[in-house]
Amino acid sequence: MQSIKIRSPCSSANLGSGFDSFGLALEAFYDTITLELTDGEIKIEVTGIEAERVPKSPDRNTAGFVAKRLLEKKGVGVKIHLYKGIPSGMGLGSSGASAAACAYGLNELLNLGLSRNEIIKWAALGEIAAAGVAHADNVAASILGGFTIVRTCNDLIDAVRLNPPPNLRIALAMPIIKTSENKTATARSILPRSIPLKSAVLNIQNAAYIVAGFHLGDIEMIGRGMMDAIAEPFRKKLIPCYEAVKKAALDAGAAGVTISGAGPAVIAVVDSMRTSAGDVAKAMAEAFRDGGVECRACCSKPSLKGTERIVNR
Repeated sequence: MQSIKIRSPCSSANLGSGFDSFGLALEAFYDTITLELTDGEIKIEVTGIEAERVPKSPDRNTAGFVAKRLLEKKGVGVKIHLYKGIPSGMGLGSSGASAAACAYGLNELLNLGLSRNEIIKWAALGEIAAAGVAHADNVAASILGGFTIVRTCNDLIDAVRLNPPPNLRIALAMPIIKTSENKTATARSILPRSIPLKSAVLNIQNAAYIVAGFHLGDIEMIGRGMMDAIAEPFRKKLIPCYEAVKKAALDAGAAGVTISGAGPAVIAVVDSMRTSAGDVAKAMAEAFRDGGVECRACCSKPSLKGTERIVNR
């Protein structure tokens, strides 16, 4: 096998209280990568939405960074064709999905025999190119699908997957605003180096509530657990109209609302048995527009499959 085609879904990290720990794979958008083994260097081609924004250098492209590190001393190169289906710079795991697809694909293509946790670890390295630091929350969700919990300890990564409740729907509002070139790194840099004990305890309690909500299939419990006392108070300042958008979503029946990853997209969880995710997405978009901010909005189901090989038929 000399080439392989891989598809990886977008994701929303943190879900509020689960900073750098939780991720939820979504069906809304996908990246697709075709990998072709070569004799030498790593070459990257990018097409799709906002392709001009995606770096082509292996040191700055998350998929290229993974390939460079994974192929060291293997005596082969790879041509990467990346089709971007996930909007960049929105907080929907665009860089993570590319890294996840590349790590997953190279494992298959070279028959490396990596475990799922090892694939996640390699993919997490790719985030260095985008955020300046390896983090596994987005890539774990993109690789495994569903709701994921990541634990990093002594350079080891353990990831756990839980199935989302069947009636869980997601409403997304994506404001069209200017963000810094290295938006994720900026969003991390504004966070405090230390936090009050009260805030830490509150987030532990809320994060535990989210996990319990997924385990029990209780979407209202998931929503209540999304309250964040650590990152949201600082990151919401980067998103105009954020409080109004959050209120609009809750008023429309969302179970919980927070910033998707590093933002600026806003994510709301919805119980489809009680509320229309479309109504929630519309309410969030209108709140942004009332504040003078253009916005794209959509609804999504969680992605249950995660990263997968595409077989040409």
